[in-house]
Amino acid sequence: MEAPPPIKQVSQPRTAGLAIASLVLGILSVTCLSILAGIPAVIVGSVALHQIGSSRSGAAGKSQALAGLIMGIVSVALLPLVIAVLATSVTLPAVNAAHAHAKEAQCLNNVRQCTQACVRYAQEHDTALPRVWGDAAKYVVNETPGKSLLHCRQDPVRAVSYEIVYPGQRLVDLGPPAETVIVREIRANHHGKRALGFADGHVELRADAH
Repeated sequence: MEAPPPIKQVSQPRTAGLAIASLVLGILSVTCLSILAGIPAVIVGSVALHQIGSSRSGAAGKSQALAGLIMGIVSVALLPLVIAVLATSVTLPAVNAAHAHAKEAQCLNNVRQCTQACVRYAQEHDTALPRVWGDAAKYVVNETPGKSLLHCRQDPVRAVSYEIVYPGQRLVDLGPPAETVIVREIRANHHGKRALGFADGHVELRADAH
């Protein structure tokens, strides 16, 4: 009786090393390294797929190579979006700060012109300040047409953002002009600061001025 023929061992297809490398690079590209791993993942994945497709030895790993290739392509395609988001996060605070600074400058200019109008009024009325803004209206110079000097663009509440501090009182009774506030922003609209106009004509942004 003849012995049965030996059972032929069937070798399992070998997973291609390039396919695994592509998968690893692809995972790195979408998690932490972005394009630094994304481009190699695309290259290695493409080479691995080509080798697997033309291999006669039954090399496996097509799914790994394909996954790495796709993740690499995604990371490269998303790079412009990532750059745009990062650029926006960096530039947006600077743009907001510039806008806030521009509004502060305009508010100070409003207060300067209102203060000068009050001083001119006082010069013609025995140093007495106007009682209401209407009294000082004709003493305003260089007012921009269509824009109110009495409104701060940063003020969301009031149409009239400024007040005369000592309406009807005489400047000679109020102390040193450089220390006497005669026009004041009603609300602290500028990060806790408000615009102030002094009797000598200069203006300031000052915190907690009441």
